[in-house]
Amino acid sequence: MTIKHAEELTEEVILNMNYPDFVALMQQDNTPPGAEYTIDYWIKHGCINKKSHLLDLACSTGFSSRECFKKEGASAEGIDISESAVMVANEKAKKLKANNLLKYYVADACDLPFEDNSFTHVLGGCNFAFIQNRLIALNETHRCLNHMGSMCISNFYYRRKISDKLINDVYNAINFRPNPLWTLEYWHQFFSERFTLVSEENHEMESQSEDELKADIYDYIFNRNEFTKGLNGSLQNVFFERFLKIRRPLNIQRDYQGVTLQIWRKK
Repeated sequence: MTIKHAEELTEEVILNMNYPDFVALMQQDNTPPGAEYTIDYWIKHGCINKKSHLLDLACSTGFSSRECFKKEGASAEGIDISESAVMVANEKAKKLKANNLLKYYVADACDLPFEDNSFTHVLGGCNFAFIQNRLIALNETHRCLNHMGSMCISNFYYRRKISDKLINDVYNAINFRPNPLWTLEYWHQFFSERFTLVSEENHEMESQSEDELKADIYDYIFNRNEFTKGLNGSLQNVFFERFLKIRRPLNIQRDYQGVTLQIWRKK
């Protein structure tokens, strides 16, 4: 769903919009776990520089590749299945005056529209978890990387057993059901099919209190987000309630999760 004008927004539209389009509508940067810290880790340990050409996989609004461009001058091409997200990514690149150095397309990670050996790095973030045919996508990224190319990962993993109820709550929030078997060992085995691990840093996560979560979301919707802060109060409240409903189970889930920052080298 593409919304071009705030006048088209209604409570019904906001409440029924799917998660990727909701994020794109707010022009929210859907960052990899760790956000700026992760980008700096990838740049340092993945040796990203102005000569690098990056594939931003499932790029959403293009945060990762855009930050690598701003910090190091690296060029990038990104793909996502959300037309709304890709539109926002290209708008943000245009505002940066990136010229042809940042380009974003609507495409499927399992059928990449690029030649073999096209990229020095793939910015994978946590996106392989969201790809149903992830082994096909892994093979596609391997194909598109040049010799000794690198895969940059920032992945959630479960560090303790999580209840079925919480898994269901996460599914109801973002229409995606994580697998409780996605441990650190699971992801090691998955990526090692085609890549060799060369760098890793792991962090345990913890949840915010309910009051902290509400205050953070309220400030974001009413003050920090350029789109929502300009809406009328009624629509702002709808955005607040929808975003809180999404974030609440994701926040609780943090007490069961870790984040692993990784660099994998093409075999």
